Amino acid sequence: MKELSRTLIRIFSIISILFMPLFVFAEMQITTQDEEIMVTVSPRNPEPYQDVTISLSSYATDLNKAIITWNMDSKIILSGTGKINYTFKASGPNSTNNFSIIIKPVGSANTITKKVSISPSEIDLLWESIGGYTPPFYKGKALPTRGGKIKMVAIPNTETITSGNGNISYSWKNNDNAEVDSSGYNKDYYVFKNDLFDSSNDITVTASSVEENYSAEKEMVIQTYSPRLIFYKRSPTEGILYNNALETESTLVEDEVTLVAIPYFLPLLGNENKFSYNWKINGEQIKTPSKKSELTVRPESRGGYANINLIIENAGELFQKVSNQLKLNI
Repeated sequence: MKELSRTLIRIFSIISILFMPLFVFAEMQITTQDEEIMVTVSPRNPEPYQDVTISLSSYATDLNKAIITWNMDSKIILSGTGKINYTFKASGPNSTNNFSIIIKPVGSANTITKKVSISPSEIDLLWESIGGYTPPFYKGKALPTRGGKIKMVAIPNTETITSGNGNISYSWKNNDNAEVDSSGYNKDYYVFKNDLFDSSNDITVTASSVEENYSAEKEMVIQTYSPRLIFYKRSPTEGILYNNALETESTLVEDEVTLVAIPYFLPLLGNENKFSYNWKINGEQIKTPSKKSELTVRPESRGGYANINLIIENAGELFQKVSNQLKLNI
């Protein structure tokens, strides 16, 4: 029995040695499939003149050992072992960079060619605070406030779109949440209510043409601000003196003065009836004037002061409130 066992071991060893080259040869003739090598572009929708990185990856073969040749517009731009990344600056709008990437995996019997086309696309993203109040001749625009509504408008900007040849589908996200009802064909605007408890909203829009010749993405962070209530004087001859805001304290030199309260950025427009105006003088509430935002003060005697306080508030909405106080020396 011992002799038989030794004989079997010798036979098995000889067979293993004879067939080992066949196993090694078979291992070296692995065929890598095209779908086993992935190409990613970052950013996915580059803008003109933006830095772009193209990367190769694979779950089936070690690309760090592969011989990789990069061609851009028919010219070799990079070649060598393990060249799995290439970074370049995208060209201008209405242009395309065409890449041909030839990959020879280690131990593979074939080569793989991956083709990538990069067409930088522009898209402008504009916003406005719906109903946000600013006085006449104000040089800026109303800033977003908590609980207010914001309208975003996407404006694609390429020759394909501006010539009227592009039909666009839009996909909107708010803080990474897909806004399905606001997304779709020709839905180039998005209206949302500003977050009540966060200080900003991160809005992203992706626009792509039905013909697949245009794709662009834009992200914008919309900050929220607190509304401000500022007092001005109304002149009988010049109107509201917007060039002279009244600070926390002012002196009355006239026989009477009309104070005008301007609630910057409060979402008043179209909602005026929802806001209450609560005026107080020296802590006592007074009847709301016929012009809610204006108060005329006529002192009966000189000396002393009057603390004037105003609260403008929408009781039906959190954070839609603004107040200020003025010490008026008389």
